[in-house]
Amino acid sequence: MHTYAIKSISQTDREAMQQKLDQLAKPIAGLGRLEELAVTIAGIQHQSELSVSKRCCLVFAADHGVASEGVSATPQKVTAIQSVNLLNGHTAAGAMAASVHCGLEVIDMGVRASLPDKRIIHRKIRWGTRDMLVEPAMTRDEAQQSIETGREVAKQAIADGNRVLLLGELGIANTTAAAAILAARYALSPAQTVGYGSNISEKRYQHKIDVVTQALHKWQPASDDALEILRTVGGYEIGGNAGAIIGAAEEGVPIILDGFISYAALSLAELLVPGIEQHVIASHASKESGTALVTNLLNINPLLDLNLAVGEGTGALLVLPLIDAIQSVLTQMNTQTDMQFGYQP
Repeated sequence: MHTYAIKSISQTDREAMQQKLDQLAKPIAGLGRLEELAVTIAGIQHQSELSVSKRCCLVFAADHGVASEGVSATPQKVTAIQSVNLLNGHTAAGAMAASVHCGLEVIDMGVRASLPDKRIIHRKIRWGTRDMLVEPAMTRDEAQQSIETGREVAKQAIADGNRVLLLGELGIANTTAAAAILAARYALSPAQTVGYGSNISEKRYQHKIDVVTQALHKWQPASDDALEILRTVGGYEIGGNAGAIIGAAEEGVPIILDGFISYAALSLAELLVPGIEQHVIASHASKESGTALVTNLLNINPLLDLNLAVGEGTGALLVLPLIDAIQSVLTQMNTQTDMQFGYQP
């Protein structure tokens, strides 16, 4: 198995950033989690001046064989349609990206359709995973390939000058795969991790739990083997997310997670690279069931709780205005020293 060497977190730069914040003309810790955000980025980037102006959302797209089991209310063709719509700015994430000045890349990891659009990064492993209820979702080589592809895409985005990366995904039925991954990784009951995904009915929800339960019982992936979990019940775009997390950590670039699918990806990345959760920013508490339980197990604390259930990178994109706000505070706000020599009533 590939071994990865990620950059350490710079405690020196974390402390320098906190000192800067404490010297501003405000109560100590008065900006709460915005200060925590600045300190986190400083530690990852190894610098006390935030570099956040160029950023890109990496949206990994793939289809899932388990969709044939009726676990989603959305037809599978939507993955392909939204892959193009996103780049045209006509999906939720596409519209948001324009408003927060963020680049977008769609990476075809396994969409079950031909996507001739030249703007798409074509890295298709297969036309969708296999149905996890019938056979393992992918081969071990495909699992490794999905991780390496995500890693390479992230490193290329960084080579292109991006200093903050965001994660996104497209894939009908991928909440089923993510729920299965998290249940396998943490030895949880599927009832604790399976959610309503695309606003499914109660009957379909119970069926979804049954599908995940049966798949895990059939394959019984070891909870400490990331590739085996990904191989049996995962998705190509989830492997891509995990690889992107690793690639960003290797380069000392913060990566913003986007809810439930990226929690599953982080759980795999953390098995491959213990401690990697220090290199990510958790954007939002997903609407999916088990969010509080899983974020606690992953040792991440999402910044936002907006009841989101879209995916695509929407939650991650909504963190960028917070980063821009604290960046503006650091560059524009008076320090305590400035106040002493400023206007006297």
